[in-house]
Amino acid sequence: MSPFIISLVLISAVMHAGWNLFARKDKDEITFFSQMLTVISVIGFIPAFLTEFITHSLTLKAYLCVIGSGFFCGIYFFALANAYSFSDFTIVYPIARSLPVLFVAIGDIIRGRDLSLIGWSGILLVVAGCFLSPLTSFKDISLKHYFNRTGFWLILTAIGTTAYTLLDKIASEVVQKGSATAARYGYFFYFITCITYHILLHFSGIKKRKKGIEKWKLPSLSAFLDFGSYWLILWVYQFTDITSYVIALRQFSILIGVILAFMIYKEKGVFVRIFGTLLLTAGLIIIGVFT
Repeated sequence: MSPFIISLVLISAVMHAGWNLFARKDKDEITFFSQMLTVISVIGFIPAFLTEFITHSLTLKAYLCVIGSGFFCGIYFFALANAYSFSDFTIVYPIARSLPVLFVAIGDIIRGRDLSLIGWSGILLVVAGCFLSPLTSFKDISLKHYFNRTGFWLILTAIGTTAYTLLDKIASEVVQKGSATAARYGYFFYFITCITYHILLHFSGIKKRKKGIEKWKLPSLSAFLDFGSYWLILWVYQFTDITSYVIALRQFSILIGVILAFMIYKEKGVFVRIFGTLLLTAGLIIIGVFT
């Protein structure tokens, strides 16, 4: 990867960790995600539809991809909110971010884009490090940490992430190149995500909390971080063939998120989870420097 691409992905990772930490603040991710997605959908509506009407930068195939990816991202947010409701940030965030790395790598192979041996070693280090995150000590290894209610929502989160990632990479190959196109595609992606998320909330019977205008400030800031984070990734997809390398490098957000979560939320398992984070970081260095 070029230094430019690595820089874009790392900036995206910082922004991603930021909005997830903000979402955890009030421990009401269901409402927080609803507000955040609504802000993106409302603010970007006119600019996105107007500029796309003028430029016609998206193809029919790209529209089909964004409909599918937005649907799966809606599932991702719904599952992530439920996972957070059952467990700690330092458990949910690393696993939710690591599983898609392996799933997307498999997707790359299915599409005929084989990974190098060193690429696989980096990805496996990322996954191994993240799977240490549910433990509070090295003696605490047990299947119960992985096969539980949180585990179900994490698997669903990973499936959603993998699906929308692969669809968005396909779309990036058939649209006009450029950051503006990536931004427009990103808006339609979040617009459909917002609709899907609220439909899932409606049929699940889960109720959002009603909040005053002052409670929209943090979700609004997070809307900027979330959209900006994924816009950069959509742009990067236009320059690289191996999607899994991009997704693995983006997991630098776990290093940031885990350290800050321990500092802010005082969660347990600091030693084993930091060790897992170091494994993850080693994998990121391999991917970023040698692939």
